[in-house]
Parts: sequence; C-alpha cells; structure tokens
Amino acid sequence: MKGAPGPILIVGGGQGIGRATADAFPGQTTVWTRTNGIDATDPHSLRTAFTGFQQQHGAPFALIHTIGDFAEQPLLGTDQATFRHLFASNVDTVFHTLQTVVPAMVAAGTGRVVLFAAAGVDRDRAMLRAPVYFAAKAAVVQFARSLAAEVAKANITVNVIAPGLIHHPHSHQESQTRLRPRVPAGRLGTPDDIVGLIRYLLSPAASYVTGQVLTVDGGLQG
Repeated sequence: MKGAPGPILIVGGGQGIGRATADAFPGQTTVWTRTNGIDATDPHSLRTAFTGFQQQHGAPFALIHTIGDFAEQPLLGTDQATFRHLFASNVDTVFHTLQTVVPAMVAAGTGRVVLFAAAGVDRDRAMLRAPVYFAAKAAVVQFARSLAAEVAKANITVNVIAPGLIHHPHSHQESQTRLRPRVPAGRLGTPDDIVGLIRYLLSPAASYVTGQVLTVDGGLQG
C-alpha cells in the first residue's frame, strides 16, 4: 500500500520519525508543529488548528502523534522542571490531541490512531536510565489501550509503536552509541524501519489490529 484512503494528520512531524512519516505520504499529510504555530500542550491552539483542518479536509483518516522529548536521568536526579517538561511533552500533548481530533473520527465512523512509546515500556521491569520518560510513555500506552476499546465500534483502531534505538539527526546520540553493542540486529534503526510499520497500521490488512504495543528495536527489548 503506497498511501492511505484519506487525509493524515501528523502532530509533531517536523523532524525525525515524524518528518520521515510525512515524507512517506506525499500530498496526504498535514503536519502540526510549534514552528508552524501549533502548540500541542495548549488545547486552545489545537482546537483552532483543527477547526481549520476540518474546513479543508473533514475528519482525518489517520492521526499520528510523534511528539515526545527524552531525558536520561535517574529518578532522584530529575528536577521538577524536567519532570514537568517530560510529562507535558509526552503525556499532555497526547491527551489534548486525542480529545481534540478523535471525536471527529468517531463521527466519521472510520480511522487509525498511531501513538508512540518506547521499547520496553510495557515490560514489568525497572527502567533505570530514564524512569520519568518511561513513566510518561507508560501513560501513553494506557491511553491507547483504553481508547482502543472506547472507539472500536466506530471502526477506529488505536495502536502504539514502541521504537528502540532509532538514529536520526535529533536522536539522543550519547545513549545510542552506548547501547548499540547490545542490539542483536547489530545496527541502529532508522526512521524507515518505523515508516514501514505505519504503512501497515494504516492499511486494510491492519483493520483488526487495535490496542497493541508494537516494538521495533532490533531485538533489544528496551
């Protein structure tokens, strides 16, 4: 499948995986970022942007949310400002985006929602290198599983992609260099490794796949 059957809204598509996703669906995507004046931590900013989107496109077929800043700090070494920022970036933006966009998809009776977590976030283990970040991503997983059940009758699927070490110009180079030898596949991932999964999730072949966390990490498992 080369495209999708309707418009695609990407929240946070200015760089990395989001940018690669937008490039993979030319002519179908609308990208929301702070650089084009849309702040996903601000419900009013999202509502204003979505009003314009609906006037031009109607409800999106796919909503893809890729925002999520990272910080590698131990729990007791994380200051309050970093804690608040990580939750604002990774959790608040998801919550506000879903509440703004998904009701229109429900009314349309079809759609795909793709959110992003991190490899290992759904495992029952300590995440010592970035506990606040992984806690925030765990909240995203819970949002997705709950929303998947809530909107299933509207023919909408909701899934989470959990990337491992994905190399791009804005990735966390230090941790990737340190952890790369542990990747069984022997290499870092690329945004194209993620885009292939997004194509699948937006395809008819994935119409019965919902509420899932799909890990893409070369076998590292977080």
